[in-house]
Amino acid sequence: MTMRYSARLLFVLVILSIFPAVKAAAQPPALPELSFKRLLNGLQVTVASTPYLGENMTIGVSISYGSAFDPADRGGLANLTARMLGRATVDKTLKGIRDELNYLGANLEVQCDWDGIRVLLRTQSSNFERGLLLLYQIVGEAQFNPEDLAATKQEILQRMQQPEDPRQRIHGQFETALFRGTTYGRPLAGSKASIDKITIGDVRLFYRTHFSPDPAALAIVGSAPAPLVLQKATRIWGVWVAKEEIPFTFLPPRTPSSRSVFLENDPGSPAAQFVMGNLWPRRDEPEYYPATLAARIFEQRLTQALPTSLLSVNSEGRRLPGPFYVQAQAAADQAAGEIQKIIDTAEALKASGVTPEELAAAQAKWIEEFNKSLASVDGICSLVLDSELYHLGTNYAVNFPDLVRRSDADAVKRAAKDWVFPGGMVIVVHGPASVLKPSLELLGPLQQLIP
Repeated sequence: MTMRYSARLLFVLVILSIFPAVKAAAQPPALPELSFKRLLNGLQVTVASTPYLGENMTIGVSISYGSAFDPADRGGLANLTARMLGRATVDKTLKGIRDELNYLGANLEVQCDWDGIRVLLRTQSSNFERGLLLLYQIVGEAQFNPEDLAATKQEILQRMQQPEDPRQRIHGQFETALFRGTTYGRPLAGSKASIDKITIGDVRLFYRTHFSPDPAALAIVGSAPAPLVLQKATRIWGVWVAKEEIPFTFLPPRTPSSRSVFLENDPGSPAAQFVMGNLWPRRDEPEYYPATLAARIFEQRLTQALPTSLLSVNSEGRRLPGPFYVQAQAAADQAAGEIQKIIDTAEALKASGVTPEELAAAQAKWIEEFNKSLASVDGICSLVLDSELYHLGTNYAVNFPDLVRRSDADAVKRAAKDWVFPGGMVIVVHGPASVLKPSLELLGPLQQLIP
């Protein structure tokens, strides 16, 4: 009895000794206090107070017009315009901008994707007022000069002339085929021909038309007092003149109705690269959450079924339906077999659904990754700008775990049927045609791609 009691007591003491660590690990992350203000010019300003993250500050502005708004014959215009930001303003040269960044101990980053342009300035919270002013000058008072256009074009064209990674190459071909006939069905950065066509007038017109406060968002994340930050942001950014809003009325991509196989011949390669996939729900759709969980579980099953295929499963939520795809490589004589195995694994997932253990693990992992993004001012700034761009709600950071946990096994199974190879799909393969062609023809109608 005594020995038994001692063993139980020891067990309880051990549990109690590790319980604080377990409890701490399960604790939700610290969330910033958010303050909001919509300026008279329409600009949405959000201040996230993060004194618990130290003195680092990220100020970000998001413009809701990205490469989707490129004119049909001027592909890459949005990206080129974005790359020219920070070269000149109404009263600052490139040297003046760089000197101010150095004085602030700051750095500038410009991003352009299909859905928008983002400009991020990273500095210290004590410099927030000068940081806000400099960022406004770069975004709201940008100047575009012919010599800067020539230099930016040269940088872009030099990058295009570099040897292309085969994985990136076939991914581009996959998106071209999947989004054919829509605004997404062309290279985001444009082509040599489209870049050559762009004039300084095109850049200035895109800037005048699309850089406007009404559909934009400004996020300031740092430890500076929120009331003071809002006051200074209102004074500095409130002078930005609003323009007429441009509606987002693009033709949505069509779901593939059948299986299409594309082959690019590389006779000297012993291996094959391939991408296969279909459309994905919009970022603001409720289906986005169970579909993403289905994709994560699908990737785990594929990793077990094909452990040596350098395989990845990816998806992208956009304002229009985006891409879902599996990308991998294999020996040329095994590629078609691996593609079929991926299809079979997807069919098994849709037929059997997911286990409680798979679902719980996928939910926990996704929430953990999300929580890690809340541990930096950059991550919080990105989250705030995403929430505005995709209309996710001001309480998105608080609601995210519940949004993920609401997706039960039935919802994930339905999402898998709807979004993980639901029937039609696009398959793009790069490798030796003499080896690949006979087996690929068994997967569906085969079209040869011209390099």
